[in-house]
Amino acid sequence: MDRVLDPRPARKKRLIRYGGFTIVAVVLGWLLVSGLGSGRVRVEAAKVQIGMVQEGMFREFIPVTGTVQPIQTVFLDAPEGGTVKQRFVEDGHMVKAGERIIELSNPQLHMDAINREAQLLDQQNNLRNTRLAMDQQTTRLKDELLNLDKDLKRLERDQRIDERLVKDSLMAHNTFLGNTENLHYMREKRKLVAANVRSDSLFRLSQVGSITNNLSLIDQNLAFLRENLQNLVIKAPIDGQLSGLNVELGQTKQRGERIAQIDVLDGFKVRSRIPEHYVSRVSTGLRGTFTHAGKEHVIEVVKVFPEVSNGEFDVDLHFVGETPAEIRRGQTFQVRLQLSEDLTAVMLPRGPFFQDTGGQWVYVVDSEGTAIKRDVKLGRQNPDMYEVLEGLQPGDRVVTSRYAAFNDADELIIQ
Repeated sequence: MDRVLDPRPARKKRLIRYGGFTIVAVVLGWLLVSGLGSGRVRVEAAKVQIGMVQEGMFREFIPVTGTVQPIQTVFLDAPEGGTVKQRFVEDGHMVKAGERIIELSNPQLHMDAINREAQLLDQQNNLRNTRLAMDQQTTRLKDELLNLDKDLKRLERDQRIDERLVKDSLMAHNTFLGNTENLHYMREKRKLVAANVRSDSLFRLSQVGSITNNLSLIDQNLAFLRENLQNLVIKAPIDGQLSGLNVELGQTKQRGERIAQIDVLDGFKVRSRIPEHYVSRVSTGLRGTFTHAGKEHVIEVVKVFPEVSNGEFDVDLHFVGETPAEIRRGQTFQVRLQLSEDLTAVMLPRGPFFQDTGGQWVYVVDSEGTAIKRDVKLGRQNPDMYEVLEGLQPGDRVVTSRYAAFNDADELIIQ
C-alpha cells in the first residue's frame, strides 16, 4: 500500500543549505567591504602614531654617559713587597711631590741587598786589582825597555872604541868578537821587549775599556740595590689629592699591589664608554654637548682608547671653554656626541616602524585618512630623527608606530 511522504524534512535541509550559502556570501561581502580582500586594513586612529616629515638642520649624534674624572691620575703601586711599618698621611689629604706616604718593612730584602752588595764590592775589588796588575806589568815592560836602551847605547859606544883598538892591534880579536856578539844579542832582546810593550799596550787598551764598563755596571747595580731599599718608603710622585689609601699597620703588601692614587685637581675630564659599532666613526676632535645647571657646555674628544671590552671602548673628553662650576669627581652627564657637521636635510621622526621595514618603506597618510605604502630611502639617524634621502617630502605624514599587525597591507584606512 502506498504511503504519503512528509515534504517538510527535505524542505528543512534545503533551507539549511541555502542559509549556509547566504552566511558565506555575507562574510565574503563583509571582507570585501572591509578591504581585506583587496590589501586594505581598517585601523583605529588611537592605535597608530603619525609623524610629520620636516626639513631642518640635521645633527648626527649619539647619546653617551660621561663620568667626571680628574685631569690626571697617578697610581701608586708597591715597588717591593713588605709589611706596613708606618703611615705618614691619611686618605683624602693633599700631598706634595716627594712627600712620604707609607713605609714598608722587609728584612729579607735588606739581607739580600747586603749579600748582593758584598758580592758586587768583591767583584769591584777584583777588577781594580786586575787593572792595577796590568798597570804594573806595563810599567815593568817600559822600565825594562829603558834599561835595554841604556845598555845598548853603552855597548854601541864601546863597539866604536873597540873597532879602533882592534885596528891598532890594541885589543885581542877574540874579545872584540865577544863584545860584538853581546851587542847583537842586546839589539835582538830590545826588539823582543819593544814587541811585548806594543802587545801589552793593545791588550791593555781593550781590557781597560772592558774593566771600566764593568766597574760602571757594578756602580749602577749598587745604586739600584740602594734604590730598592729606598723604595720601601713610598713617596708622592706629584702634587695632588691622595685617595684610595687603605692600609693598616702590620698589613702585608705584595710587590706590584695597588697602594693608592693621586689625583690632580687642577682640572677635570670626562670619560665615556661608546658602543663598538661607532669605533670607526669616533676620532679625536669630535665635539659633544651636555647640560649642567641649566647651561649647555661643549666638550671635545682628545683621546680614543684602542681596547674594546664588553662591546664598548673608552674615550676621554676635555671641556671647551669654561669648565662647569661645582662639578665633582664621579659625577655623570648625558653627552650628545656629534658624529658629523650640521646640514640641512629632510627628516622623519624616529619610530618602531623601522624594526618591521628596515627603513625601506612606510605608510604615508593622505588628506582623506588613508595610509598608502610607499618605498623610501633613509640615511643617517640620531636618537630623534631619520635622514630622508628619497621618497618623502616636507609636510608628508607618516605612520611611525609598529607595522607588524597590518599584515603587509597596501593601504590602511584610519578610522
